[in-house]
Amino acid sequence: MNDPIHDLFRYHTWATLTLLDFCLGLPDEELDKTAPGTMGTIRETFTHLIASDAGYQARMRADPSVRIPDAESRSLSELREIFIEKSKGWQAVLDDLGSFDPAIEAHEDYPRIAHARNLLLTQALHHGNDHRTHICGVLGANGHEIPWMDAWAFWAEEQG
Repeated sequence: MNDPIHDLFRYHTWATLTLLDFCLGLPDEELDKTAPGTMGTIRETFTHLIASDAGYQARMRADPSVRIPDAESRSLSELREIFIEKSKGWQAVLDDLGSFDPAIEAHEDYPRIAHARNLLLTQALHHGNDHRTHICGVLGANGHEIPWMDAWAFWAEEQG
């Protein structure tokens, strides 16, 4: 498929899974480390990223069942499997963008706003990049190499 928005969300999924798989290979004590300027531990940040990603989809679809109940009590391995399944939902959302009300509720703290659909799509991508960067900051601050997961790496892998 040569559709930029689908490519962006496939990259978002790929980058999150690349980093998550790298981190799943670390000892548990490394997953509980943090660094100044980041949002929390590696484990907390992944939990937040994955749960929020499902939350953006839930708003897009007006379907609260898309959310991840008790995400904070789940292991990273469980969250990985959930993320894979939930990421398929992005492709379905993108395939049917025209059916979504552009003025859906973007966030419980904000009223329905025009173009909230586009805001949620943009936020989902930004949020993923932001928190993957936090996790990479924790890894680097604690002496770990960071996996190659930029757009160039994604494109190289996609092209085979």
